Amino acid sequence: MKFVFVVPRYHINLHYRVQALLDHGHEVKVLAMYKGKSEEHGAVEPEILGYSWCFKLFNKIFNKNQGRLMKNQFELTYSHPDFFKTFFKIKKINPDVLVIKNIQSIYSIFALIIGKLLRKKIFVLLQIDKYRPKQKSVSVDLVGKIFGAKVLTPILGDRKYNNKNQNLFYLPFPVEVKDFDKQYFKDNKINIVCVGKFQERKGHLILAQAINQLKDYFDFKVTLIGEEDEGKYTQDLVTYIEEHNLSEIIERKINLPHGELMEFFKTQDVLVLPSWDEAASVSIAEAMAHKLAVLSTYDNGTRCYIHEGENGYLFKERNVDDLFDKLKKIASDTDKLVAMGQKSFALAQEYHTMDKFYEKFVKLI
Repeated sequence: MKFVFVVPRYHINLHYRVQALLDHGHEVKVLAMYKGKSEEHGAVEPEILGYSWCFKLFNKIFNKNQGRLMKNQFELTYSHPDFFKTFFKIKKINPDVLVIKNIQSIYSIFALIIGKLLRKKIFVLLQIDKYRPKQKSVSVDLVGKIFGAKVLTPILGDRKYNNKNQNLFYLPFPVEVKDFDKQYFKDNKINIVCVGKFQERKGHLILAQAINQLKDYFDFKVTLIGEEDEGKYTQDLVTYIEEHNLSEIIERKINLPHGELMEFFKTQDVLVLPSWDEAASVSIAEAMAHKLAVLSTYDNGTRCYIHEGENGYLFKERNVDDLFDKLKKIASDTDKLVAMGQKSFALAQEYHTMDKFYEKFVKLI
């Protein structure tokens, strides 16, 4: 079959899904509006559609960011390529299946309309809990009724609630899961990695503050990996590290290519995700596939991948004390830390392989 992914950008969490389809002999094209700094193009090179002239004008007039395309919420909602350019591009490719990211942007609405006009099978990728207090999403229901779309989410939610959207399906993030000989505690340290753009909501400073309280009791090496973004926040973070004599403990790596990041994961013991307003971090699944124990805030959709006390812990967002407690607990028992890393890998094998994703996905087509 032939698939077309219509997305704002080719995010790394799409790479594994695309690779799963390619591995089973399907043809895949990716149409994106823009290219991000940290993407993996080993499977497919996305075609960049760019922005329509009317959006550029609209953005210049109404965007509070002075018309600069900085990928804030305004642009993610209203940005779009030329409708007819997109229509004829998809028509020429003539896919069997159209996979669309989100349903709340003009771009995604364009893609839904095009899919309907061309009578294509449509899947929508959303990051919402399948099981949640609001048991029926009106927007999910409408894309099913109007466009015949099935909606896929990588977030399970809380099973104590029901799901009343018959077209909403849970498919965990797939990642590459390959066994390897893991050596823990490189250089006789507990090696912690944190992945995320240098933005305040990613919580690097919370992690640095917790490490500062623990540095006299445990031998940590902490690596912060991400893209430069919020300049003032980044400077505040760097200043904190320097003023508290953490420069030998905490290191920053900027714009690390994805392949290098995955190799680096092999040398790490713990992933810490201290962010908030985190829709769904694929880093959790990637770390599990590399036998890391995983710590995440509750304010992250993929917290459902963590089995509390088995392969990691959850902690309160923006709460240094709770993160301190969880880090102390995991560092105080290194045998259990290793066992947690092994449990992570077992869970990745059970739920997050690309073959498991493919088997579930094709049944829905």
